[in-house]
Amino acid sequence: MASPISCLSILVIPLLVTSLFYQVSNADRALVESVCHNSTDYEFCMSSLLSDERSIDCNLPTLEVISVELNEKVLEAAIQRIPDLLKNLTDPLDKTRLQNCKNDIGDAYQNMIRASGNAGAETYDELKISLTAALLKIAECDNEYESSPKRQSPLSDLTFKMGRLIDISYVIVNKILLG
Repeated sequence: MASPISCLSILVIPLLVTSLFYQVSNADRALVESVCHNSTDYEFCMSSLLSDERSIDCNLPTLEVISVELNEKVLEAAIQRIPDLLKNLTDPLDKTRLQNCKNDIGDAYQNMIRASGNAGAETYDELKISLTAALLKIAECDNEYESSPKRQSPLSDLTFKMGRLIDISYVIVNKILLG
């Protein structure tokens, strides 16, 4: 017959191990939450960063890499969407606007690739320059649709996400630089 101590240890040890992992997980989540509390859209930030399994168990430099990679994915989605959109357009102005957006998004993507290299190399001043350049290109795309006749951009859902993700990247890099 098993002693009461051994029975108790069978119950207690798994609970202790589980609580240790739970506390670590909560501590790591706290890093993501601290970043997101400083972003312009807390819910978007949380859902975006937590969509990558690495974010729950990483440091700020890795979180920066994740935020840039997330933006690269959104830019890739925009790049892939544009050819189908162009095929369906008949208005010459809309075609010109979307073609200009295609160029802007392509430039933003190249800037984001540079940002990715800078984040990985921890050259944060250059990272901020690349992020700003990407953000300006995204804004140029959005501005295409602001002039007369004003229309809704077919990429507005993606450019919105790009802007929010760049904001998250800025928050992270600023936290890194401030120590």
